[in-house]
Amino acid sequence: MEHIGTTVGRLLPGMPGALVTELSLSSIASLGSTALANRLDDGMLAAVQALAAAPLPAPEPCDAQHFNQCLRVLLANLPKRNSDDISGKLLISTYQKKLGNLPKDQISFIADRAITECEWFPSIAECLRLAEGWERNDDAVRVRREATVAARWERQARFEEMMARLAAGDVDQSEIDGLPVSWLEVAETRGHLRREDGGRYTSRIPAKA
Repeated sequence: MEHIGTTVGRLLPGMPGALVTELSLSSIASLGSTALANRLDDGMLAAVQALAAAPLPAPEPCDAQHFNQCLRVLLANLPKRNSDDISGKLLISTYQKKLGNLPKDQISFIADRAITECEWFPSIAECLRLAEGWERNDDAVRVRREATVAARWERQARFEEMMARLAAGDVDQSEIDGLPVSWLEVAETRGHLRREDGGRYTSRIPAKA
């Protein structure tokens, strides 16, 4: 399996992979609410959120050896409709030209599904149809999923932390003014804040002495 730092580097070329790998994304993702022991600072949260939102890099195309092996498995297990059709090296070359850009796991998926579902050796069009059922789940996908969970837990932890501070009357007005509207609305619903006539939210909790 590719090292997570290498995957992060490909997902976010301008960001040092160590910034995210130090967080142990897998651990944070599996800890749930106890992830508070691994809190993210602002820079780390921004990095993880950027990683979660980054477009996935294109997967590596299938290598020729694996492609040929899968195709030969199909040829050995599924009869061809027309014995005069292209065969041998020409068949492999033709299929590789049309399907060789697909990743290794997707080629394996096509071969497995074809043996299960097809009565005859599949055409290129049939192979492409089978390929549509494949779901990518490589390191890049897993890292992004872990980053999404880590960012979600940190945002939730910050939210709950702020609600607790508001309930305790431990937030000054300047900080209240800077909170997201959605947080202010929840705090009002919970009875921590009131919305004034001018739209400003102020604390209902007496300030600490």
